[in-house]
Amino acid sequence: MERYRVTRKLELVAFVTKALELSGFTVKRMPDPRIAPFVFSVVTPWGSSLDLICYLFLANKYGQRRRPSDEHRFQVKYGSDFKRPHEIFIAQNNRQLTLMFGVHVEANIIVAVDPALHNPTWFSRSVEFKSEHVEQTQHRGWFGWERDRSRVRRRVMPQENRQTEVLLGFRPERFADYVLLERQCTGIPPGERLWTIDTRTLYPDDLHDLEAILGLSKQEILDGISDRKRLLVAVRGAAAELHLRRLLRSEPGLTQVCELDKDGQPDFAVKFRGRSFRIECKNTLRRLHRGQPKVDFQKTRSSKSDPCSRYYRREQFELLAACLHPVTSSWEFRFRPTLALPPHSKCSGYLSQHVLVGDDWTTSVSDALRSLCG
Repeated sequence: MERYRVTRKLELVAFVTKALELSGFTVKRMPDPRIAPFVFSVVTPWGSSLDLICYLFLANKYGQRRRPSDEHRFQVKYGSDFKRPHEIFIAQNNRQLTLMFGVHVEANIIVAVDPALHNPTWFSRSVEFKSEHVEQTQHRGWFGWERDRSRVRRRVMPQENRQTEVLLGFRPERFADYVLLERQCTGIPPGERLWTIDTRTLYPDDLHDLEAILGLSKQEILDGISDRKRLLVAVRGAAAELHLRRLLRSEPGLTQVCELDKDGQPDFAVKFRGRSFRIECKNTLRRLHRGQPKVDFQKTRSSKSDPCSRYYRREQFELLAACLHPVTSSWEFRFRPTLALPPHSKCSGYLSQHVLVGDDWTTSVSDALRSLCG
């Protein structure tokens, strides 16, 4: 874990300490306010010992000219090394937990991001949000929203993830709920993260309740995690794939269903009417866009030599399966051939990253494939 020497963080450390105590934690060891990230050793309200590795920053009203008057932000920055990517330490065991958030002292709230979506990061990057988000957080005490990161003013480095992210605002007394959220949701698709925030489906002992959340048996969950490397950071994404697999295997018109668990490959290959087709599974976002579910249809990173490689080519697979669980709380899917998806506005030969799931999508994979067979 890379450490940074910082200044003027004592007030923020004190704010977090008070928030921890308000929400039922016992702080056993305070961090050094001169060294980031800040490690709080605590006993949780449910009785376990935990080291909270906090990447915390000052959030406030944006004061620069030519910026919207209702804009707030916090800057992801420690020191002045702006020439290289910085790794965010993501805890890999149940004795540690990585948190990343801005402390808005004036508004008396905390605004958090998924640390996995900011790993790696460049210093400095701003996380912006609006006065309406501050007001909703103050009023409700717990409020989530989506932030589109595809539009940026500065140069985007190839290693950076520019997918839509989910921000969580909460009052200090909800810090325990925030810790439970991050235990379950670091690195999962943003639609599922916001669904969890909205439904407050948070459990200290989540082994039993996870079955109810995902609609799968214990054995199916364990088999799915052990068989797929990527599921270590995206269990809910795996659930969507497993539910889609179940649906595909029950489809009478499909004579073969194969899972393609390899980087750079679609999720499934199927045979229909003697022909092979590839299917990519994506979760939708939580919020509707223009009244329709939306897929943030891009990869997490691009290659250094080709920024457009962040997006998908039409020929990479024949069918897109959109999982609507973040919107409907049900493991249901809509299907659309890639031939019918919109092209990217700037990258020739690539598909748009903004895909709306409209009425012209079908609930039947056979109907979608039949349209490709002429």
